[in-house]
Amino acid sequence: MSSLKSPPMSRGARSRSLQMLVGLALGGLAGVGIASAAKAGLMPDPSSLTWSQAGGLLLAVMLGGAGLLVTAVSFSGRMTARAMDPDGNGAPRPGQTSFYRQQGIILLLAGLMMGAPVVAQLMFDPVPHMLASAIMMGLVAMALVQTAFNLSIWTQADEMMRRMIAEAGAICFWVLQAIFFLWAAAEVLGLAPKLSSWDLMVALMAFYLVTSSVLSIRRGFA
Repeated sequence: MSSLKSPPMSRGARSRSLQMLVGLALGGLAGVGIASAAKAGLMPDPSSLTWSQAGGLLLAVMLGGAGLLVTAVSFSGRMTARAMDPDGNGAPRPGQTSFYRQQGIILLLAGLMMGAPVVAQLMFDPVPHMLASAIMMGLVAMALVQTAFNLSIWTQADEMMRRMIAEAGAICFWVLQAIFFLWAAAEVLGLAPKLSSWDLMVALMAFYLVTSSVLSIRRGFA
């Protein structure tokens, strides 16, 4: 009787599995940290959060965690090469680590920008004017730095990545434009509850992340 052996796992599959395990570990650590903070009374009761506050915090943790992971990986040329091309030989190309590090910084800044307003609102209600002004100035500075890094990535990206970025932006624009218009019309007609600008921002960011992730997987970037 011949035994059936499964084919050996490819280098790309092993790399993706390792990334998934690292992500799960970081997520578990974040969950333990959040649970400990809540038990110590450093966080409000989750039931008191609005859906957009909870969503903003979740997005902040996800983006910040991903940013920290990508930035840490970018300091190893071999790990960066494997992350960007799991089926490659692991040899980094010129500028690859810098390009990957910029993506990590963008994610980290996005996490800080999503989390700062919600955390301030939860800790101080209302937020003192001086503190609110300082946080807003920090957000403006981070937005400018993030924009500069986004432009740098766009100029360094190849045609396939540029097309993916453009497709994600186009899908989000057309789909969300239609959804937001219909919701706004329903609000005017008294058929739907009013949404704040933060509600819309959280919905937009979540939809963009899902869209860009799907496109990345389809094009082999993840």
